[in-house]
Amino acid sequence: MASPVTEVVTIPLQAGAEIENPGSAAGKILSETLRTLQQQEGYQRARYGRLVEAPSSLQLYVDWDSIGAHQKFMGQPYYGPFCEHLLSIVDGNMNIFHTRMSPHPPSVALSGTSAVTEVVMHYFAADLSESNQSSFESDLQKFVKVLEEKAVGFTGFAGGWVVEEQQHEKVEGKAKMWQTCLGWPSVDAHMAFRETQDFKDNVHLMKPDFTKATTMHHVALKEF
Repeated sequence: MASPVTEVVTIPLQAGAEIENPGSAAGKILSETLRTLQQQEGYQRARYGRLVEAPSSLQLYVDWDSIGAHQKFMGQPYYGPFCEHLLSIVDGNMNIFHTRMSPHPPSVALSGTSAVTEVVMHYFAADLSESNQSSFESDLQKFVKVLEEKAVGFTGFAGGWVVEEQQHEKVEGKAKMWQTCLGWPSVDAHMAFRETQDFKDNVHLMKPDFTKATTMHHVALKEF
C-alpha cells in the first residue's frame, strides 16, 4: 500500500509580491494555485507561509495520499500551464522534495496551535547505514521527549526521511536528508529554550557524529 507524503516547495518570490493580500495579483495567483491543488485526486491539504529569516521566500507543504498521486497530477496536460501561472510571481529556482512525515498528517507541528514551525534539515552521506538511521531516529525521539517535558510552549513534532537525495556543499556527491519540524507559539519561545540547560545538555541528540551538515529556519504556516 502506498504511503502518504508531504511535498515541500520553497519558492523565491518576486519583489513586492503581496501574497497575503487576496486582491493583489500575487495573492490571486497563489489562491488559484492552491485551489487547483485542491481539485486533484489524492490531495489532502496544503499549508503555506513565508520563511521568517528570509521573507522573500514562500514555503508550501502539501499532503498527498502518495507520491504517485502527485506524479499523476504532474502528468496532466494542464500541469504545464499551472506551473507557468505560478512562475509569474517567482524570482529564481524553486526547490521541491517529498518527506514521509510521521505522524501524518504533520498538522501538530505545522499548523493549529503551532504559530511558527522550526524546520531543521539534517544531511548525511547517501550511503548512511540502516543502523545509523535507526540510531538517529531513536536519539531524535529522546530529544523530542525533552521538549515535551521541559520546553515552555512547545506544541508538537513531525519528521521523516526525504524521498529524494539532496545536495549540500559539505556532502560529497548526493546526500540523504531528514526533515524535522517542531511547533512553537513564537520564534522567541524557541530561542528562549535554546538558552536553557535542558537544551544544552540534549542538543547532541539531534547531531550525531555522522551528521554532515544541518540547516534551520522558521516558517509561519497557514492552512488553506
